[in-house]
Amino acid sequence: MQDKNLIHIKVSKVIHAEKWRVVRLLTKVWEFPTYIATVKESSVIHRTHNKMRTKWRVQIDSIPISWVEEDTLCLQEDAIYFEAIEGDLEKFKGQWKFQDHPEGTEVAVDVHLNVGIPAIKDFADIYIERLLTRNFEAILGAVERRLISIRYADFKRGDATQVAGFGILGHFYNFNHLARCLKSLNPQFKMPSREFLSKLFTITPSFRMYDMKEFKSKAGAITRGCFIVCTFIPDMLSKDIYAVYSKVVRACKLAEKYGVGIVTLGGFASMVGERLGHQIVEEVDIPITTGNTYTASLAVAEVEKAAKLLEKDLRDLKVAIVGGTGDVGSACSRALSEKAKELTITGKTKSTLRLRRNELRKRHKAKIEATTDNKKAVSDADVVIAAANVSASIININWFKPGAVICDLAYPKNISYTPTERKDILIFSGGLASIPEPIDTGVDMGLPSPQISYGCFCEAIILALEHRFENYSYGRGNIFSEKMDEILQLGRRHGFEPAPFFWADQLIEKGQIEEIKKSIK
Repeated sequence: MQDKNLIHIKVSKVIHAEKWRVVRLLTKVWEFPTYIATVKESSVIHRTHNKMRTKWRVQIDSIPISWVEEDTLCLQEDAIYFEAIEGDLEKFKGQWKFQDHPEGTEVAVDVHLNVGIPAIKDFADIYIERLLTRNFEAILGAVERRLISIRYADFKRGDATQVAGFGILGHFYNFNHLARCLKSLNPQFKMPSREFLSKLFTITPSFRMYDMKEFKSKAGAITRGCFIVCTFIPDMLSKDIYAVYSKVVRACKLAEKYGVGIVTLGGFASMVGERLGHQIVEEVDIPITTGNTYTASLAVAEVEKAAKLLEKDLRDLKVAIVGGTGDVGSACSRALSEKAKELTITGKTKSTLRLRRNELRKRHKAKIEATTDNKKAVSDADVVIAAANVSASIININWFKPGAVICDLAYPKNISYTPTERKDILIFSGGLASIPEPIDTGVDMGLPSPQISYGCFCEAIILALEHRFENYSYGRGNIFSEKMDEILQLGRRHGFEPAPFFWADQLIEKGQIEEIKKSIK
């Protein structure tokens, strides 16, 4: 029976690793100072079969605490018992317990101690209790991170069994989308003030929303995945990209806990990958992709299909790419400059436009133009790809000429959700794929059907099915036609195809295509 005068500390954590890995790491106490900041010294004085005498010194808030303890490993009880035999604390004893958990191993440390200093006892007891609680929390957190690093290091050395599956990192595309999704999760939810919810959501860490236990491809390959909500909305990017960056990194680290093989940065998170991809790679162990390669390949396939449906030949057409200096836009421009008669790219910055224009003029046959004027670019274009990720539309639906094909690649979709009476243009949500089986992300992600998904989501799934755990699409301007062709073919092998044409959530029927063709004539 424990002395009621002793301080009691209990800390637990579920670590996503097998029990034997956790136990083995915790018994290597001499390694603690190399990866646990609060542990300044932990060495083995003497060791026999299942017992050790160890020397410790920890420091938190500039307060050093030293002791020597005896440790007993009891594998049959899934426990490690310890008790101090000398040191700064009058009493210090406890146990580590290990229990199987559906997500790995639940590790609990149960400690009883007494500081034993007269006169300042009341203050000292509370203060040391707080310090040692933080110390054990730091140990558990560091052990988890260490095991994750070991897992990915083993994978990089060729152990393919260490990681598997995909992670999809998504986000809400504006405040109204956030509110709508919260309401769908709980119809009885009473919405608080916008100011309160916005601030609370901003400081909420990224979290795992949904698990996909099994995803099976047309070829019979099987993988698993998870959907992770990155807690930002696009407006935050312009205000503080590094705050969004930290949320993206946290989301990637969350995927690492579950041993995921590759994570895709969906929506505006891909912009963080484009701008700061090399920094993310330095901070996380998990391979990442923006999904932009597959998105671009789908867009090119879709506009080719649309042109054929309207009985047009791309070789005779003028193409405009709005956002042609971004990662997806520049990939589409490289591919279509080999297929179209003329190509105009738009962007915000003249210097970047000039660089992209000069690159295209050197390497491709189409007549290449560049402008910052979106209206001028699209008003006489036969094909328009809207590849700029913006939270509000930057293109007026009345700018398009009759017979134009418009592929809306933005997230959220802007043009293809705009109400209009026009029957003489073909507008569709682009960058979407038909998938071999439905994906449930747990919330409405603005897709027209469960059988349809975003290209950026699909890229990670395809790579996981292929066991291609690598930094496939990241940075900006690194996507070329060869890679686009590769991911398109890999997708087809597993049952991923360019999606049918949707205007908002409505399938565009053959009769509507015929009506557009009549309007052109």
